[in-house]
Amino acid sequence: MRVGPLGRHSLWAAAATGALVLLLAVSAALVRLLPWLLAVDVPTSVVAPFAEALLAVALETALLVALPTGFAIGAAVFAERGEARALMALGAAPARLVARAGPHALVAAALAFSVMVACDSDAQAPGRIALRLIEQGRRSCASARPPRAALVPIVGVAWLCFPGLPPRVVGTLPRLGDRAWFSAANLEASADLRSFVLDDLHLATRAQPGGTRLSLSVERARVTGLSAWGRLAKLPTVARAALVSTVAALLALLAAWLVLASGLTSRVGAGATGAFSALATVRTLHFVDAAPGGWLAYGWVPVAGAAAAAAGCVALLAVARLLVRRLATASTS
Repeated sequence: MRVGPLGRHSLWAAAATGALVLLLAVSAALVRLLPWLLAVDVPTSVVAPFAEALLAVALETALLVALPTGFAIGAAVFAERGEARALMALGAAPARLVARAGPHALVAAALAFSVMVACDSDAQAPGRIALRLIEQGRRSCASARPPRAALVPIVGVAWLCFPGLPPRVVGTLPRLGDRAWFSAANLEASADLRSFVLDDLHLATRAQPGGTRLSLSVERARVTGLSAWGRLAKLPTVARAALVSTVAALLALLAAWLVLASGLTSRVGAGATGAFSALATVRTLHFVDAAPGGWLAYGWVPVAGAAAAAAGCVALLAVARLLVRRLATASTS
């Protein structure tokens, strides 16, 4: 596929923007993970599922920011170098110029779609991440030589590892703090962590002022009625990746058209137009994720991105015209 000037400028700008956003996101993730990575009692394998989830979110954010911002900057470069003016002088409309860059946006979106599907790590369902953390903590006991404890971050439990013996999971009871503890041979939880099933459960409470304390042992127990932890995914992995990549490609083409149609040649102004769209898209996507509605609510994601891009472009043009008038007034006075 032959890459035209607009497609070439846009792809380079999108790649640079995506790399910058991804670098910032990965740096923020490392800062969040660093205390766990340095903790002696937190196995590295336990941190891995959460790190993969952070990477998946970083990739999604980088895609939503890179394509609209990159194509807007690419359109500004295309206009700044006079290539757009020459073609439009020959009768080419901005929509036609942007349509020629459509295949490039779709190729970039398809590549991002493949990466998002390959790197998915249940980022849309933190409850499932917690289950993976618990399972990784149990597996880490297999290589334990001296007795030790393997803490499971976020979930608030730990696996006690004994050489030659099955591990046991221990922790405090929810909402009781250090007033009650439990240990169990195994722990299974629902995807939203509303319920737990524990095998060979032993429960003990702190002695009360009267000297009374509770000690309980059961073969199998089920705990229900807990508050949900995180949120369940409203869309399957492939459907979410398709939604994000398609919206990013469409908003990229819209941002490029707005820049060419409005005559913006400032890379900063064009980048701001794409950034407005990307910010609104990311915020709306996360809001819909957390809202109680169904998957149809994701239709607001492209609407919010398009509205933000148009509003940002209009606001930038108004500010630019105001500055030009003031400069003209100052020069004549």
